[in-house]
Amino acid sequence: MPERLARSLLRETSGLFLLGLAGVTLLLSIDLLSVLARFLVEQEAGVGAIARLLWAKVPWFLHLGLPVAATFAVLTAGGRMGRDSELKAAQAGGVAPRALIAPLVAWGVLVSGVALVVNGVWEPRAERTYQAIIDDFLYGRPPAASDRDVSFLLEGTIFHAARVRADREDPSVARLEGVLVRRPDGTILTAESGTWTSRDATWGLSDGWRVPPGGAPEVRPPETLAFPLGVDPTASLARADTATLGELLARMEERRAAGTDVRDLRFDLHRRLADAASAAVFVLVAASLALTLRGRAGGVAWTIVLVAGFWAVWTFTAALFDQGVVGPLVAAWSTPAAVAALGAVLAVRSGAR
Repeated sequence: MPERLARSLLRETSGLFLLGLAGVTLLLSIDLLSVLARFLVEQEAGVGAIARLLWAKVPWFLHLGLPVAATFAVLTAGGRMGRDSELKAAQAGGVAPRALIAPLVAWGVLVSGVALVVNGVWEPRAERTYQAIIDDFLYGRPPAASDRDVSFLLEGTIFHAARVRADREDPSVARLEGVLVRRPDGTILTAESGTWTSRDATWGLSDGWRVPPGGAPEVRPPETLAFPLGVDPTASLARADTATLGELLARMEERRAAGTDVRDLRFDLHRRLADAASAAVFVLVAASLALTLRGRAGGVAWTIVLVAGFWAVWTFTAALFDQGVVGPLVAAWSTPAAVAALGAVLAVRSGAR
């Protein structure tokens, strides 16, 4: 009896999940088209370009839709079973509430696994494609990757540039502006501009100034400095949201080796992991609540409440991270952890009934 009931519940939940996922994707597609409408008209985009833009955003739709659809499916299926008195009949037959929660949570973990692949691999690759399409309309070719106030610590030497801009044609070259280099002995070199050439592992500085320790500034001719960073400028300067989980980990190691702060990259990495895990913790809460519902309307209402509450707290913790109040791990995981704790309490209480 428990296994047959669990299989029936999972079949119904899976069907509602696909329905909810399709609904969320459709709503987000319409919203995206309303935002892009003016741009697409001005750029005279054809049906093919619009289709490619929408397809490139499907992973983002799934990123948002997977936990929402999972919550909706579990609550709606539970509400239907409560309305038809199936839960009462099951409990009268000796089926404990936890016997229904466990298979649903296992199903939620499976959804989280899919979300991890979507968030960590498919979405960043699709974002590159989306940006390339937009940039092609705007510029004819993608703009070069760039960053400001970039610093590296390599073999005791500090390299700093006010701006680094990669070359469109050659990913191994970047233009430097506002360069300052501090050698291990305290000597400071400055230059108005320079060139980072990764294939030669060098920074070439234009003429500028040399300030020896305790000495007076002196004019310095152009010179070339060894810059042993094993990555090309394009990879180093690329946006974090276009990097897969593997690429993020590699970039974090490169930055650590270069003495560069990795706080933002750690937050982006753990945020994606936490977003994927949110499907499982949502299902835990939804499965516990579903045992008390007596109709599908209640399932829809609780879906809205849970998602809105999660989004509000998640946005607040992200803002705290931006202000430096909390670290990347706390900012990324505190909201899913709170939802998981709520789900655990509800599950224990449901088992006590």
